[in-house]
Amino acid sequence: MKLGVRSLVAKRRLGILAAVAAIASFVLTGGSAYAVNPPFFDDQGDQLVSGALDFRDVSGGTNVTECPQAGLSGDRAHPLDKRSGDRAEQKSSGNDQRLNQDFSCFPQDETAVDQNPKAPRNYIAGANDYRLGWGTSGFYATTDGGAHWYDGITPFPSLPSGDNLDGGGDPVTLFDRGGVAYYAQINFNRTDDTSGVWVNRSTNGGFTWTRPCVAIRTAPAPSEAAACGGAGDARQPGDGTVGFFQDNDSMLNGSVPAFDKEWITAGPRPAGVMPTCFTPLTHTATACNPAVVGVDRLYVTYSLFSGAGSAQIFLSYSDDQARSWSPARYIAGSGAFCAPGGRANDSCADSQGSQPTVNPTTGQLWVGFINGDTTDEDQYLVVTSTDGGQTFSAPSRVDTLYDVNFPRGVNGRTDCVARGQGSTRAVPTNSCFRYDPIFNSIVADKRGGEFANDVYVVLADNRNGTIRDSNTDIFLYKSTDGGSTWIGPSRVNNDRSETPTNRDCGRDPNSIRGNAANCTEQNFGADQFFPFVTITNDGVLNVTFHDRRLDTDSPVGGGAWPTSKTEVGNYLVWYWGAQCKITQTQTVSQTTTGPVPSGASQCVAPEAVVNPTVATGFNPGAGPIPGNGQNSATLPFRNFQISDLGTNFDYSFRAGIFAGDYSGNTSGPTVSGDSDGNQAMAVWTDSRNGRGSGAPTSFQPGRNPICEQSDVFFQKYNSENGGRGSKGNASDSDVFLVAPCPGDIQERGIGNH
Repeated sequence: MKLGVRSLVAKRRLGILAAVAAIASFVLTGGSAYAVNPPFFDDQGDQLVSGALDFRDVSGGTNVTECPQAGLSGDRAHPLDKRSGDRAEQKSSGNDQRLNQDFSCFPQDETAVDQNPKAPRNYIAGANDYRLGWGTSGFYATTDGGAHWYDGITPFPSLPSGDNLDGGGDPVTLFDRGGVAYYAQINFNRTDDTSGVWVNRSTNGGFTWTRPCVAIRTAPAPSEAAACGGAGDARQPGDGTVGFFQDNDSMLNGSVPAFDKEWITAGPRPAGVMPTCFTPLTHTATACNPAVVGVDRLYVTYSLFSGAGSAQIFLSYSDDQARSWSPARYIAGSGAFCAPGGRANDSCADSQGSQPTVNPTTGQLWVGFINGDTTDEDQYLVVTSTDGGQTFSAPSRVDTLYDVNFPRGVNGRTDCVARGQGSTRAVPTNSCFRYDPIFNSIVADKRGGEFANDVYVVLADNRNGTIRDSNTDIFLYKSTDGGSTWIGPSRVNNDRSETPTNRDCGRDPNSIRGNAANCTEQNFGADQFFPFVTITNDGVLNVTFHDRRLDTDSPVGGGAWPTSKTEVGNYLVWYWGAQCKITQTQTVSQTTTGPVPSGASQCVAPEAVVNPTVATGFNPGAGPIPGNGQNSATLPFRNFQISDLGTNFDYSFRAGIFAGDYSGNTSGPTVSGDSDGNQAMAVWTDSRNGRGSGAPTSFQPGRNPICEQSDVFFQKYNSENGGRGSKGNASDSDVFLVAPCPGDIQERGIGNH
């Protein structure tokens, strides 16, 4: 995915900061002045938006009758079932547990999870959930450590018009230190440009949720008198509303700015920072009601697409458990590495995929995000705040993000375009699900003292692949000086990964376009993608990701869509984890470059270096890249398989064009009486229950054979010693290459159910 605004005229570049200020004002007042060319393409034709927003006007599934694998086993009613289970259904059992309990045969994807620090057996998860026939935000809650789950759809936000926003997605779940649960998401109309960012709240472990509302003015300005809904509505005006734009012409045409890809975190207010609350209409600071002040300050970051055609990172915070929110603040800053075309003030104005993280001891806040103000490959930047989000540092540059040299429709993957994928969307070898690294992951060390300045980032990129053959790897970077300098890259996945002779083969210069036929067909290694990182209280890094390494022999021309399968193996997907422990830290001088100083090398590959503070070039070229050629035997992370079975992403959303943009994990404390000890829990998108006919154009009368059944799966494991002696291999995984529905389904009588 190329985010960069690289060839805009100088006049447009000079206007970006003015647009930022106007947008911030718009967030507070509800005005509108900017038009966007939908669906938010940059100047090279690459889409920027997250999946939830990208597919907001698309139905979510095929609504199959007699879906053979919907629902869960358990002590409850079941639908009539006239089928005998097919081979894939029989194989799909195991230790992995599915969270969504719907019978709709619609997909769920893009998963997040958190653990209650006050009740360690209480987990809440979230996902894009299409069970209603369109994208909404699903929640999944357990209070017995995952043995049983309750699930549903979060309440839709209410608007001043009396309507509600029934489209949602980009879920993030969170507990504060007091055990209050939060669910952050974007919501939008599917037929016009109304959108916003909201946070639902739960005080019973995620089983019921508040309904956010946009404040309705009840007296002329400057009065802050407002209501929430109609007469008798007891909600606080503006409760849960981080930002909101009402459409101005009732059309889906980009006439007002659009919210996208939010993330939420929580942590203590830094020393000297007092709780502050805000009025519902102008977001003016006001005194807080002590009864609702939370133990933590909540921070929400998000992208806002402006009239300049770029996405910019904003932040708001709340001290009263999401009831009121601070004015939107532009936080991406500026730097010499963000102005290849001479933008005024070197503003880092074209950014997406932000994630905040807070040190739970000091309250220092960091936000990482992807930035595209480059001439070629994108970059990952980090900003920090020590005063509770009031001010931010200039961004530090972690590294180049090698995300331009991916297979796409515009460089040869016309098979994916025929299936409905956007021509500029990055896709992996052999499949057509969107593969843009729109979201990566950052986490602050949970320990204070000598670790108070330590931060960790994981990125996925294709530096070891080409536009013909993807070979995406996961890389770790760490900072021990608060984010000023970064040590890396260190490859997290320890399977075979070879370096292409010419990484940029077939590419047009400085472009996502090209001709993959100019690259030699070669399997450089298996794909790993959608990484997420957390850290335990004693310093164990837990990284999770989707992984294709176990599929070594699936044939060319096989699978659900044979025209897309061009490489042996590297097709079916498992979920994997990796762990590494950090027991010491060391301050690294900001002027240090080259080899890593002694004492700072924990969880660092031998080839890693200390990156310079300021980047001096934007096009990395085709030469050697740090992180390439790393010997698997010297890599610091121990890898292990989490999911029991492989999954075929060709049976995810809309013929395999979308399987989410991320999956997550959480690392928590020991659960009393649990034999697994210190707990980590992973949730991921899994299509093992999907079905297809093997011939996508054939349909059986009365039963659609294609079932877009990607589900939310979870697994617990030891957060320090996960995966020891567990899991298996890829044997008998061929059943998932082309699931046998409906050919081997047999009627068995309506009485059997």
